[in-house]
Amino acid sequence: MTKYLLLIALAVVVWWMWRKSQVPGAGVPRPPASREAERMVKCSYCGVNQPVSESILAAGCYYCCAAHRRAAESEGVGD
Repeated sequence: MTKYLLLIALAVVVWWMWRKSQVPGAGVPRPPASREAERMVKCSYCGVNQPVSESILAAGCYYCCAAHRRAAESEGVGD
């Protein structure tokens, strides 16, 4: 009886592997969706480059964080 259960289990595993190989694209990872290149801007305070969507625009100057924007405003940098 154990022999037959083992053979049935083996047949199910072989069938499952065969079915998985028949599905197009199965097991092949898809490449990530391509994104458009984004314009990079330079922080007016420290010079770090980062995407424009992640930067802070104040008085016509780009900053990498709010702390650099405040520091530049207090020191008069970027004018």
